[in-house]
Amino acid sequence: MAGHETETTWDRLDLLVCPTCRGHLRHDRRELRCTECDTAYAITDGVPRMVDWAGLSAAGRQEMAGQDEHFGQLPDKAVFKPDFHPRYRRRRMEERLGHLLAALAEGLPEKGSVHVACCGTGYEVEALVKAGYQVSASDLSAQALRGLAKRAAARGYQVPYVQADVLHLPFPEGSFDLAVVVAGLHHTPDPAVGFAELVRVARHRLVIIEPYTGAIFNLLGRLRLAHRREYSRIEPTRLSAVRLREMIHGDYLRVRQQRLYLDLPPGPVSDGLGESQVGAGLLSSITWGAERVLRLLGVGNKVLLSVDLV
Repeated sequence: MAGHETETTWDRLDLLVCPTCRGHLRHDRRELRCTECDTAYAITDGVPRMVDWAGLSAAGRQEMAGQDEHFGQLPDKAVFKPDFHPRYRRRRMEERLGHLLAALAEGLPEKGSVHVACCGTGYEVEALVKAGYQVSASDLSAQALRGLAKRAAARGYQVPYVQADVLHLPFPEGSFDLAVVVAGLHHTPDPAVGFAELVRVARHRLVIIEPYTGAIFNLLGRLRLAHRREYSRIEPTRLSAVRLREMIHGDYLRVRQQRLYLDLPPGPVSDGLGESQVGAGLLSSITWGAERVLRLLGVGNKVLLSVDLV
């Protein structure tokens, strides 16, 4: 996102479009205003607030309030995840991150620009920066973006970011080589719309990792070992085989990889056991074996999809 110097967290304001009608934006130091629908988007604390507040649905407002409440109370151990997580959970997160990076790079000749939507406090953002991508980010939660900025400042890198709703991204078609979202679409009122938006702004590939509903998750939910609502104000929409078929359709999309994961829910037993080297190794071995057996049966509680635009 190289460009002229500005005082904002997004260094090329001229490349943004109106998320409501995708019209051209006039900009100054205080706001961006659409030349077509006349909607204004404030720039506060240097952050372009690219959300049409008047058009945001009631469910979207509820979810944003829940996200802000959650991220506003995050201690350093959450902002800098997985540094303070038990050893077993760190291993699982790092394994999944490795799969994400592999899915992004597979078959592509070079690393280009990648946009991370629903970025949270920036765990995946940081990994992509270290991997050599040109990274930008967005999130509906202003508090999450504060965590992202804190993490980036502590780690010594910069990432352009805006406040934006993944259902209405403020970017023209094909703005980025790649698009990524991890555990974000299921917090929206309509994951299929968010998926379509990411497809719209990507030129080559979209990679997502999302909670997946099925036998494992349903059993954990009934046993109260998994949270159905998490910290959402709305009921999270987990993906399923039916929803995936509805989302991924059309001759212009090709699924390169689908991977189902099994995650043990956090809790005193798994976290306590998983903190030691031996316990983490034991839990990893059990999960590794169970995951491969369950994958043959088509069940898991998280799914990775890599989708090419052809």
